[in-house]
Formats: sequence, structure tokens, C-alpha cells
Amino acid sequence: MDQELERHVVAERAFWAAAGMATVGGIGPLIAAAGHTNRLAGIVVPFLAAAGANAALALLYRRGRSFTALVYFIGGLAIAYGLLLVLAIPLRIAVEGSCPAAPQRCAAGQELQLSSVESLGLSIAVAFGTLALLTGFFGLLALYRHKPGATQGPAAWPAQEPAGWRKPAVAEEKPEVVKAEEQRPDEPKAEDPKAEDPKAEDPKAEEPQEREAPEPPPG
Repeated sequence: MDQELERHVVAERAFWAAAGMATVGGIGPLIAAAGHTNRLAGIVVPFLAAAGANAALALLYRRGRSFTALVYFIGGLAIAYGLLLVLAIPLRIAVEGSCPAAPQRCAAGQELQLSSVESLGLSIAVAFGTLALLTGFFGLLALYRHKPGATQGPAAWPAQEPAGWRKPAVAEEKPEVVKAEEQRPDEPKAEDPKAEDPKAEDPKAEEPQEREAPEPPPG
């Protein structure tokens, strides 16, 4: 047995729409031919059965896809049976022949031609029956294509970090240091002390004292 499904708004509305169309397709011919001879009255039973099946699908489709497919199949068979009942009347008239216009007598086994109200009722039944069948199938298809996922709340942070989220600390610090240096005003650089002239430190060589001239000999 399938697990209970989550709510599917598209499928639910499709089944409700199919139920309404099947109801209109069954009751429409009765209203159109009210007060006249109506040979389409027999379709109301299968069309209302199909409407009930689609309404049950709209309420109980969460029980599983297999259950939904089974109930839709039963409702589809009911609509198909109603359409066959409707289309059998003009086919039978076309094969067996219809009664001639008055005042001629009608032969045994022949039927009268469809009246205008019966033709209108036939059109309503075929149109709404086909739409109900297709709409229910669309709801079933949407239910089968729906993939339930785990319900999770909105996450404050992504499950995976985006590319380039983390950068090396050194790479982040370098631009800041460069910016700090750019923002500082140009400061005069302290002059390096000049190396003392080694010549200045060296004591000056003592100049040789002048030699006294020798005194002349006494004469």
C-alpha cells in the first residue's frame, strides 16, 4: 500500500473540475430537452456515477497513487459507457433508417430523427463527458509526476559554502596593510647617521719639529 501523499492542489482542483463537468454532462441533456421527447435520459446515471468517483478522488487522493488510479479507471468506464449510450442513438438511426416525414407512415423498427433539443443534449453530453475524462486524467498525471520532498524550514546559511567563500588569512591581511600604508601621510625618513670619517678620528700625525740650524763655529 502506498504511503499517504502530501496535498497536491493541482490534482485536487482537477478532480473537482472533472466531477463538475461530469455532472453537467449528465444533467444538461435533461434540462435541454425538458418538456420534449428525450431519448438521452439514460445517460444521467453513468455520468453522475463518474461525478461521484471524481469527487471521491478529490477527497481521498492522498491514500496513494494506486488507489487514485483505480478509482479514476472506474469513473472513466462510467463516462465511456454514458458516451456510448449517447452515440448509439444516431448510429442506430443511420444504420436502420429513420421514419419518413409526415404524412407517410413509419415502418416497423424505425425511429424518428433526432430533434433539435436532442441534438443539443447530445452535444452537451459528448463535450462535457470528454472534458471530464481528460481533466481527470490531467489530475492523475500531475499526481504521478509530483515528487514529494522533505519539508525543511528556510535555512539561515546555505548547505554548501559558495566557491571562494574562505580565503587564506595572509591574503586577507595583505590588502589591509597596503591600504593602511597608503592612508598614512608621507613621513620624512630619519636620516641615517653618517659614518664618521675615519680620518677625523685618527690623530693627526705630529709634524716633525724643525731642526735647529747648527751654530757656526767661532772664528
